[in-house]
Amino acid sequence: MSCPGAAHFFQNNQVIMSRLSQWAKTEKEKISNIPDNGKRAAYIWEYYKLWIIGIVFLIWFVAFSIHQYTTTMHDYWCYMMFNNTYADAGNGSDIWEDYVEYTGYDLREKAVEFNAQSYFDYKKGATGNSYFEAFVAYADSGTLDGITMEKESLAALGKTGRLMDLNSEACASIKEKYGDRFIYSVPFDEEYSTEEVPVGIDISDSRLITEYNVYAGDCALAIGALSENVEAVELFLDFIFEKKTGDKLWFFS
Repeated sequence: MSCPGAAHFFQNNQVIMSRLSQWAKTEKEKISNIPDNGKRAAYIWEYYKLWIIGIVFLIWFVAFSIHQYTTTMHDYWCYMMFNNTYADAGNGSDIWEDYVEYTGYDLREKAVEFNAQSYFDYKKGATGNSYFEAFVAYADSGTLDGITMEKESLAALGKTGRLMDLNSEACASIKEKYGDRFIYSVPFDEEYSTEEVPVGIDISDSRLITEYNVYAGDCALAIGALSENVEAVELFLDFIFEKKTGDKLWFFS
């Protein structure tokens, strides 16, 4: 069955393409007939400057977007989320500055991001919560390195598979230091495990509470399942469990 509308569209399209082709041919001949290179350049700029500016802007915008995606989203020494707190724990806060000083990270190379603007509780349901959706995006992209929240909330979140199994090889050093603090969950994915796996670390008696007052009650820390900066999270754990006595440093677990 024929379609008059489609036939009309293709006919008009052919006419437009033919006219454009003829116009381009005419312009090419006109430009080539200008003997002086300076006048030729002046003519092109006079009649095509908007096109030129538009193309240059498009090239810049694409390059800028690629740069933003590959650096802003991924170039972090450490990306931490502090969930369900109204304390000053973001970039530039005391805890951020002390952690940066403790690690010696060069912020000219990569950033240390402390995101303290996240509010969701998975055990109470997080469907439609924009903060939870942001967590999912950061976790699934491998951007998220560490996240803190109340212990029960973290245990519930651990069921989703978006928190790293602390029995993994990447967490061997963390397990050796903090294994007695592990928090466990049974994952929804029965193919992965039907038994409890460690998904978090109890940090309720750390400096996060006692010195920086990020939480008032219990809390725990977990590592993003796709994090490539596990060492940075381990440094954060060492940092918040650091106990200073004079010039000596002591660690407790």
